[in-house]
Amino acid sequence: MFRRILPTSLTLALLCATMPAPALAVSTSSEIQMGKSADEDIVAGSVIETDPLLNQWVRTVTNKLWEQTARKDVPYNIKVIDDSSVNSFATLGGYVYVDTGLLDFVQSDDELAGVLGHETGHIERRHVVTMNAKAQAVNLLLGIASLFSPIIYQFGNLAEAGIMSKLSRVDELQADQYGLLLMSRAGYDPEAMVTMMEHLATLDKTNPDLFTKYLEDHPEPDKRVGHLMGYPQLDPTKRTEQDDLESAVHNFDTARYNISEMEFNQILKKDPNSEQALLDLGQDELALGQVNKSEQTLAEVAQKGTPQERNVAMERIAGLRDMKRHRVTLLQPANIGALRDKVDQAQSELTRAATEIQNRRDNARDELKGIQARLESVEYEIPDFSRVQVRPGSRLETVLRNLEGMARSLNSALDYNRTVINNVGSLERNRENGVLKESGDILHDLQTPLAQTPLTADAVALLPSYPSLLANSTQTSGQLIRSVDASRASLAQIDVALGDLDLFLKQLDHVSLNYFDDIAIQDYNMLEPSMQKSASELAQSAVSASQGRQLLNMARSTQLQSRITMLGLGSSAQRYATLTNALNIRFNSAGLDYSTMLHDNLTPGDVAVATIVAADTNSTPAAVVAQSQEQGRSLVEVANARGMHAQALEIMLGLVYLDYTDDPAQEVRGSTQFQGTFSE
Repeated sequence: MFRRILPTSLTLALLCATMPAPALAVSTSSEIQMGKSADEDIVAGSVIETDPLLNQWVRTVTNKLWEQTARKDVPYNIKVIDDSSVNSFATLGGYVYVDTGLLDFVQSDDELAGVLGHETGHIERRHVVTMNAKAQAVNLLLGIASLFSPIIYQFGNLAEAGIMSKLSRVDELQADQYGLLLMSRAGYDPEAMVTMMEHLATLDKTNPDLFTKYLEDHPEPDKRVGHLMGYPQLDPTKRTEQDDLESAVHNFDTARYNISEMEFNQILKKDPNSEQALLDLGQDELALGQVNKSEQTLAEVAQKGTPQERNVAMERIAGLRDMKRHRVTLLQPANIGALRDKVDQAQSELTRAATEIQNRRDNARDELKGIQARLESVEYEIPDFSRVQVRPGSRLETVLRNLEGMARSLNSALDYNRTVINNVGSLERNRENGVLKESGDILHDLQTPLAQTPLTADAVALLPSYPSLLANSTQTSGQLIRSVDASRASLAQIDVALGDLDLFLKQLDHVSLNYFDDIAIQDYNMLEPSMQKSASELAQSAVSASQGRQLLNMARSTQLQSRITMLGLGSSAQRYATLTNALNIRFNSAGLDYSTMLHDNLTPGDVAVATIVAADTNSTPAAVVAQSQEQGRSLVEVANARGMHAQALEIMLGLVYLDYTDDPAQEVRGSTQFQGTFSE
């Protein structure tokens, strides 16, 4: 629709930026104004994410990066676009955008810094300003137009990616190099830029058809990684042992326990006497539940370290021994058989719920296909106003703005509905996937230790959390059913709305413009009822779809709540302290102390949820827990009641869980394709 009604201000701005004129002919002030004009249209055609915690996270990363930029006369700013694409992009004059899909995809602050550092590199090097081929200008404009077209957006799915889709390979590599420099100077781990590409390459193997044509214009990830590895920050021939130690300490200081544990072990292979590596490795091993290894590592420090390091090591060893003495006193439960039966019952209930969920999802998938077919036919009803000069305040402008709003609602509704349909998943044999598969995996992981005789100390320590974990499983199934139902309601609303939209477009197609290139008042009065009806119906469909996606992300959050508990962090005050440390680093709150957690019959996952919800809603973890207990709601339901976006909760819980589990070594280096648009 809007590829033929491209806003004049945006067209002129981008033409000025891309026609074959010397780069320096575009002043910084002109570039900033172009970026501002483009930003207005991008915002008008997008849903901007308002969750305070997500925005704070992104701004914290970019602020550190932008302190290192050379272009101090550019007022950098960033916006989060509510879109499931794994994507980010930059335009002109300091404007950077990142999709929520990418925020859900990155696995650390460092990976996010690598992505946004890359986008900043495009602006620092003025890549858009210096594009000088007419063919590039045309492609760029068509890319921008896709932002505002419900047809191109949904079926081409390029959206923001089109803005930078034709940058040269040299520009891409320069942006990589500059981003690597920025993130290193800002204190982020440069290796994260490489791991991000590896994650993308791995994801693309499961979705090989996504963005294939678009990615033909960009360097393959193995080639980009090859270039990155030649830069000083990553070049193994230029990296010193001190560089490696600083990287490991950085990850330790940011509570990235699994990553730093691997890095410290690599350091100790080269230098077995590194007291700092040994001391921090001991804490990593404790966090990861390797208690005996932790004691052995700290014993080495107690023998080799400085007097201060020996004292610290001895204190920690004493704590570990006290912890083990406490765990020895744990009794084997007498009712283990009954607990096994409850897990079996939960698995049976999940199987029944999965059948119901899968049937509803399949119906929703068929309904979505029908709507896509109708959308293709609606495209031919769209009038062409590309040659018309649209005057501010005119009736034609009002109509076009309403069309823009309809496109935004339709795009959002379809994106949210696809998210639900594609991620609910299945338990069908050999086709297990999605949220349902994760539910099955959680129950399997709960059942496995119960089959051991005798139970391990770790298993016994987790038993008090089983009622909560099984309740979470039931709750997840209910959230998934409601999620699919909300999406189906949205699809039904879209189906009705498309009929009214088709009528409105046919009416609009028969309207003639007057001498002032405007719609006559009598024609506008004829158009307005169908226009307002279509706009209202599409807006309501987007609301229903957002409710479906909210419920899906509530289910995901509930699962992550369980996974954090299943790490065994509640088995001792010492291990629990590693969680409160991670929470304090990320959310400036240590959550609840160990005795309070036990007294209130909470789990570590509960504490993580309460802490995140409190940070998002300007409250305290204790207040969030109190509301849960008073209202008889789960903590995830309290987050929803407080108006927190469940995707933000899921993203933040995922980051906490990854502190203990992330392992980039599992990713395949050198893959020749990847999903997403990090390469812009």
